[in-house]
Amino acid sequence: MDDLAEHDDALEEKDTSADVLAEVYKRAMRRFDESALATRENRAHSLEARRFVSIPGAQWEGPWGEQFDNAIKLEVNKVGRGVQKIERDYRENRIVPDFRPDGKAANPETAETLAGIWRADDYRFKSQQARDNAVFEAIAGGFGAYRLTTEWEDEGDKDNDHQRINPASIIVDADQTVFFDIGARLYDKSDANFVFVRCGMTTEAFTEEYEGAATTFPDGAVWKVRDWFRPDMVFVAEYYEREEVTDTLWILKHRLSGEEKRLWASEIERGTLAQLEADGWAKRRQTRKRCRVHKYILSGAEVLEDCGLIAFECLPVVPVYGQRYFVDGIERWKGYVQDKMDPQRLYNSSVSKIAETNALAPREVPIFAPEQMDPVISEQWARLNIDRLPYALAHPLTDSDGNISHVGPVGKVEPPQVSPAQAAQLQIANADLTEDQQDGSEQVRANTSAEAMDIAATRIDAKSGIYLDNIRQSVQREGEIYVSGASVIYAEDGREVETMDEEGDDGSAILFQTVTNKDNGEAKVINDLTTGRYKVIVSVTEKTATRRDKTVKSMLHTAEVANLAGDAEMAQAAVITAALNQDGEGMTDFHAWLRKRALGMGLVTPTEDEAKAMEEQAQSQQPDAMTQLAQAQAADFEAAAQKKQVESVKVAADTELTKAKTIETLHGLGQAAANDVVPIAHRKLDMTRHA
Repeated sequence: MDDLAEHDDALEEKDTSADVLAEVYKRAMRRFDESALATRENRAHSLEARRFVSIPGAQWEGPWGEQFDNAIKLEVNKVGRGVQKIERDYRENRIVPDFRPDGKAANPETAETLAGIWRADDYRFKSQQARDNAVFEAIAGGFGAYRLTTEWEDEGDKDNDHQRINPASIIVDADQTVFFDIGARLYDKSDANFVFVRCGMTTEAFTEEYEGAATTFPDGAVWKVRDWFRPDMVFVAEYYEREEVTDTLWILKHRLSGEEKRLWASEIERGTLAQLEADGWAKRRQTRKRCRVHKYILSGAEVLEDCGLIAFECLPVVPVYGQRYFVDGIERWKGYVQDKMDPQRLYNSSVSKIAETNALAPREVPIFAPEQMDPVISEQWARLNIDRLPYALAHPLTDSDGNISHVGPVGKVEPPQVSPAQAAQLQIANADLTEDQQDGSEQVRANTSAEAMDIAATRIDAKSGIYLDNIRQSVQREGEIYVSGASVIYAEDGREVETMDEEGDDGSAILFQTVTNKDNGEAKVINDLTTGRYKVIVSVTEKTATRRDKTVKSMLHTAEVANLAGDAEMAQAAVITAALNQDGEGMTDFHAWLRKRALGMGLVTPTEDEAKAMEEQAQSQQPDAMTQLAQAQAADFEAAAQKKQVESVKVAADTELTKAKTIETLHGLGQAAANDVVPIAHRKLDMTRHA
């Protein structure tokens, strides 16, 4: 009976879970329909724009191209140059997050470690590729996206349970696959309650991973033009939903140090609180509401998998917009291409018409009467351009009397001329396409100052400003999501994690490491990502090579000014700094030699290994002859000074001894005199009495 009861309980639990998942699926599909229908037209325009600029022949797709059937269709992709200009500006000015402490519970050392872990994760998972793809889609079509995921640190190591965070996992065709809550109003979607990400897989892969029929998740946008060759794909959707849950917050305070830490009950292992109490932590608890993110995998018919709560407290999808605005309460976006599509089409049609006309009648064609040609002359005229003959012959026309009435061709077919309207149309279209595509060299003349060149370049780069600023907001959101996940993924006490500095050099850090404060000698814990808040500051930075070049120029200018001021030491330091920032083949040894000189001048801070080596060298190095002579003289001076000091002490002692003897002598004399005076006094007294 007990076994039967347990079986019935299991069935009831399974049915309850199935009902819950059915309700989740119903709610998810209702939300998807609302989001997809509101943005359906905008998504179609985005896809059209991306195809327009990236696929050969796509500029003639749709009703426009149907008007030119059986005609020459040329593509001079001028709009693509503008997209490449903005994308090049982005790649030459990489945008990276900077983590800084926010509040007393955070510290700069942990913020620096967090930044190092992010750089190591970014390099490990090649996350820049996902950002570049999202940025291109945003520039071309107006919308791109990527997501953050958690991955095993070493999936092949069965004994390694550590995880890492991928800061940017690729999402392709985001305008067709990513659907946010239409009620969200902020750029970064931090106020959104859900998001869908459609992911394609083959039917075979679907069958291997999931049971049941391969029912594809619905498409949110309809694009009429389809490629001839498309893979047979089944789409599922990753559905992320924010949930507000009630959790217990344990507030722990150490009885001796007064240090405080806060832990969620759902994130600590059993026995942890008891161990903390034994270590001297006093505890109290609060009941609070917190937001967590639940992940589901959906097909076109059901919830395929309940993935549970994820490590991030935010929706892990980062949107990237080209230009974004609201009209009639609906979010809309566009990229660089949409406004250029009609001028590009007009330009292509004008150029194609000229090419077609030129192909039909490329030159003047002479007209001859049949009597003027014989087989030999006809062959000669036929091969006139091929053989580049210096002349061609033709028989003259004669009248009935045999007199020559006409010499040469009787007429000619003139090549067509471009009409003024067509020329103006071509000029207008070209101006519309190229007005914002010039580079700085076209804006200034030769022999112009560097300041004027910089001003012109700044004016040109300003046209990329909207896109770069939007990308900056997206990277900031990535950093915020990363921080929320790092407090969960990087929370193992004593774990050694990989880090990387800005120059790309590898390093490591120990989580929850105890160090001694140099200022007051107190112990403190660093690299604790579970306590304290860290804000994300994002700046647009030039690529490393550009920054190094500017440093070299600046330091050389400083050296020149220092020489004029007569400060040779500063000039030398500036030259060394400039040389250390130069890149080139075979400069490793030169840089090492320069660094030794810089260390000797105190220009750079030595590493631990360098400081140890310098100390050992100082101890083992033999001084030169002049140094030895100076040291010997110093030793003689010190010995003489010590001798004089000893003599002075001896003289002082002798003086004190003499003084003591003198006092003793005087004391003895005084006592003898006193002894003599007393009898005399007695004698005087006796004499008085007798009288």
